[in-house]
Amino acid sequence: MSLDQILAFHCAPTLVGLKPANLISHKPFEVVAATKKALEDNAIDMTLLWHCNCKDLTLVYHREKLWQHLHSPEIWGYLMVQGYPMYSALETIINHLKKRIIELKEFPHEVGLFLGYPLIDVLGFIKNNGQNCKLCGYWKVYGDEREAKCLFDSFSRARDEMCAKVNSGYSVAEILTVAS
Repeated sequence: MSLDQILAFHCAPTLVGLKPANLISHKPFEVVAATKKALEDNAIDMTLLWHCNCKDLTLVYHREKLWQHLHSPEIWGYLMVQGYPMYSALETIINHLKKRIIELKEFPHEVGLFLGYPLIDVLGFIKNNGQNCKLCGYWKVYGDEREAKCLFDSFSRARDEMCAKVNSGYSVAEILTVAS
């Protein structure tokens, strides 16, 4: 898959502002200058979280949306208990996540909070060891099914629309530039 296809399929909800972040697992690539500029112009960054066996794990995130989401009182409190430096810059908080992934050699559960999952769903996943969810979609839902279903539908529409445009020959840079 090309970078545009990966971004369209896995990150469309973030690219169009519906979600604070997405993760992509991919072979190492060089970001095309036009794509990098279009992402930056839309307040979107890409940060390598982990590299292993020729695969990279990259966080694609909307700076302002991620900052606001992480600083909601409940999430802020939870992350502080987990040792996150919440009074720091966003990059410092993301670097702490990166450090946790490297130290644990797996995803810490709080990664879901960075991806915009509701705290109740992250805590439900932990409590139930990933079992007994009410709904399974972009994440396992333990809280409000109706709200999650609406979000899942909007995420899927965004992904389908962006993938269709990329498959028609448009780049993510072109799509984002037109949308701005």
